[in-house]
Amino acid sequence: MRLVNRVLPGDVKMFPQELGPEGCASGECLPDGTPIAAKPPAPPRAMELPEPDDEPEPPAPIAAADRSVATDTEKWRRAVDSVREASPRHGKSLSYARFLGFIPEGVKIAFPQDAAFHRSQVIGMSRAIVETELAKALGRPIKLVEDTNAQAILAAPKSIAEVEASDRSSREKGIDEKVRSHPALRNVLRHLGGSLEHVSYLEPATRQPAALPTAADEGDAGPPVD
Repeated sequence: MRLVNRVLPGDVKMFPQELGPEGCASGECLPDGTPIAAKPPAPPRAMELPEPDDEPEPPAPIAAADRSVATDTEKWRRAVDSVREASPRHGKSLSYARFLGFIPEGVKIAFPQDAAFHRSQVIGMSRAIVETELAKALGRPIKLVEDTNAQAILAAPKSIAEVEASDRSSREKGIDEKVRSHPALRNVLRHLGGSLEHVSYLEPATRQPAALPTAADEGDAGPPVD
């Protein structure tokens, strides 16, 4: 017979964990002398961030009065644009009126001293035409109420025409600076000599059909605006 060394599953023995050089004196054994199994390392603790002292304040809500003013101003601008489309001449004069707010009777406006001609068009004999077009745009009867108080005129926001003139001036100033500093132009001036004196600005033409004259138009005073 030939004997072969075989290890059966039941013959496997578990040997105790090897101790350190000091044996059980190092504290690695239980009271009965059995070595303590190695413990898995403790999981790392999550880093706790300090809480902020002061939480960010939420944005302040817009006051109802501010929203009302913004809404009324936009409504007024749309109404003036409607008058411009219906009658460019009267709409242009109306755009020089400073908007002071809506009132039960209609709308309160004021004209600066340098807009006397436009005031004469809106408050004069063309008043009925302007009020009729404003009523169509706003959906209710409108009466123009002028405030001639000097302090009220100074405190009133700029008119639509004044804002547009200011924006146009800023835009033209920016274009002028870009043109004067352009490398191509500077190169031409350097070779040919001379200097740039004036920059012309061309606006897109927006021609509108002229409104038919009415009896009220025949009595308007002053030269044509356009």
